Parts: sequence; C-alpha cells; structure tokens
Amino acid sequence: MYTIIIEQTKAYKKRVKYIPESHTFSETEYDSLMYMRNFPFPYGWIKETGTPPQKHLDVILISDEDYELGDEKGIKLIGVFIREDGDHKLISVLNENKKVKDLSDLTKSELNQLYSLYPKVLENEGWYGKEKADKVVENYLLSTNKIENLY
Repeated sequence: MYTIIIEQTKAYKKRVKYIPESHTFSETEYDSLMYMRNFPFPYGWIKETGTPPQKHLDVILISDEDYELGDEKGIKLIGVFIREDGDHKLISVLNENKKVKDLSDLTKSELNQLYSLYPKVLENEGWYGKEKADKVVENYLLSTNKIENLY
C-alpha cells in the first residue's frame, strides 16, 4: 500500500509541476498530454519513492472521483506501463477498491481509456499487471536505498 500525491488532473490544460520549496503546484507553458487526449484519470507520484523534481515513481489512479492538486490518497498497485525511456507509469486504484486487484480486472471501458494515454506502444514497451508493477517498485527502492518503504 502506497500514497499517491495528485499532480495532474483533467482540469488542467497545461502541464503542472510541483514546487517542493513551497509545497505548491504551478502550471507550465507545456500542453498536458492528459488534457489533449481527454484522459479522465488523475496522475501523480508515489510519496514513498521521492518527490519531484528529484527521483520518484509516477502513478496513474483509476478513479472517477474529482481530485485537487496535492491530494493524498492511499492506493494499491495493479499494473504498469513499461516505457522504452525508463519513465514507467504505474497504475493504481484506491485501497478501498476490493474488486480490482490487477490490471486485467479493469472494465473494458477503463482499459480503453487507460490505453488512450499511450496509443502507440514501441517494441520494448507494454502494459503489464500487478506482478510487474511490484517488481518495478522493488527494483527502484533497492536502487535508491529506500527499500524500507517497500509495501
């Protein structure tokens, strides 16, 4: 179980960046990929892995709820999009969601919405379930000496 800190929602046309010195968020001049692709799910980082702009792990929260920037929610991992550039995107649901335990448990509609974020999957990329997501986090925590934050 981890904590997501919400960094981007569908409400923001521009990309949002976190400013750690003031614990605030600021819109950038760059277009938000999520907004451009009408992506409905919030995006952020896993609190236990670090804080932008330092090393951290990104996570998408599959949820219909509305969130504000900086909201913190308990999550469980269900999958990951492995990116060729190494900037993998973990997939999660809220801790209280008892129905979804793996990416394969999402509805067809949720999967289609999720896949719309990265419609072109390169040769060394792909969508994977919980087991691979857990391995991504474990490897990251080992490599950053944050293994005490595992689970």
